[in-house]
Amino acid sequence: MFNLIAQHLSRGITLARNNPQITYTIFLMIAIPLAFFASGQRFLDASNQNQERLEKESIGRMQDAFALIAPEKMNDSEFLNRFILGLKKDNDSIEEFIVVKKSGNSAVIAASLDQSAVGNIDTVNDPIYGQFESLMKENSVIFPTSINGQRHWRAYRAIINDSGVTLGFVLTDVSMQQIDTIAARSIWNAYLFLAFIVLIILVLLIRQARIVDYTVLYRRLQEVDQMKDDFVSMAAHELRTPLTVIRGYVDLLKDIKNLEEKDKENLRRIDVSAKGLNVLIGDILDVSRLEQGRMSFEFAEVDMNSTIAAATESFQALAKEKGLTLSYIGKEDVPKILADAERLRQVLINIIGNAVKYTPSGSVSVSLLFDSLKNKVLIRVSDTGFGISAENQKRLFEKFFRVKSEEIGKIQGTGLGLWITREMVLAMKGEISVESIKGKGTDFIISFPAIEEKK
Repeated sequence: MFNLIAQHLSRGITLARNNPQITYTIFLMIAIPLAFFASGQRFLDASNQNQERLEKESIGRMQDAFALIAPEKMNDSEFLNRFILGLKKDNDSIEEFIVVKKSGNSAVIAASLDQSAVGNIDTVNDPIYGQFESLMKENSVIFPTSINGQRHWRAYRAIINDSGVTLGFVLTDVSMQQIDTIAARSIWNAYLFLAFIVLIILVLLIRQARIVDYTVLYRRLQEVDQMKDDFVSMAAHELRTPLTVIRGYVDLLKDIKNLEEKDKENLRRIDVSAKGLNVLIGDILDVSRLEQGRMSFEFAEVDMNSTIAAATESFQALAKEKGLTLSYIGKEDVPKILADAERLRQVLINIIGNAVKYTPSGSVSVSLLFDSLKNKVLIRVSDTGFGISAENQKRLFEKFFRVKSEEIGKIQGTGLGLWITREMVLAMKGEISVESIKGKGTDFIISFPAIEEKK
């Protein structure tokens, strides 16, 4: 029997070690109920303390009010008896109310709920009057007592005249039975409600124990996802080899003289398709590397003027073919930035290439700026193209997102370029944003922290 229990225990420990979610679930099943009960108990304790404070304040105010009118009526026992009987009528919890009058060294009862005690010396409370007289002049002195298992408050207050002379004392005994009964019922209801909440939480946690199955499934999905990424990466690399061969043969065929126009057009189409496929394969590889964190960045100081000028120049032929004006406006004395020169060139190629691609007429301008207040180098690529609506701007840098419109729909694209561009910019500690008006044009702004000059 012992061996069987030890075997099951060992299996349970092994399962928990291999699946931390089980340990976490068991911990929550113990910790959350304890936390609820502990917080509930603290709340109840605080409520009890606050209730006691309110009870004492209520009794004290009642005695203070009585002490204000009593000095002028200390010799009118009939009035005092009527008054305290009225208080008793309004408050059933008052068990005892005694007004005593100082007579030499004695305390004679001037008024009481027990009419038979009037005129007698209050020998029971006389020591308390003498001991706490100085305190009773300022505030009520209140003591907790217990009578027949019920909680009571006994309060003592001095009755003084305008000259500060003590004329007598007032004693009030208030039973807390009614309040305690209501409080006990409320506490019981609170515990029932708390137990109900804890039960619901336990049921939810027990159901959440099935998360172990989901954890195993998640691991398998991760493995499948990794296999997918590896396959995509391998397939992209393998596709580049025959693609390189195809482009090589296209270049060889272009050198053949006396080709008919029809053959030249076919070669051109093959070349365009091969270039487009090469770009697509490159984007897929970049997405895979970025998602897996395998894209390397070699940071070095980069001269922005020469880098942007070279990237802009590479699109001059295409811009001229479309009838566009492509210009670069540089700026002298712009600080260098710390970035990967090759990745930065790729970012510029993507942004400037998009501007040229989506601008049917007009111009594309690239400018370099320096914000000395923020110590940032800014690259602004402006075009007079189709423009982008405010709604589409919110999703512009999402993966596979393309603006849907009649004009743009005719232009080929995968929706990966801007996502790749943003990820590269962020990896190089930069920022990218867009400003655009539908039908007017678009501005892309890329910023990088400038390298501060050493003093």
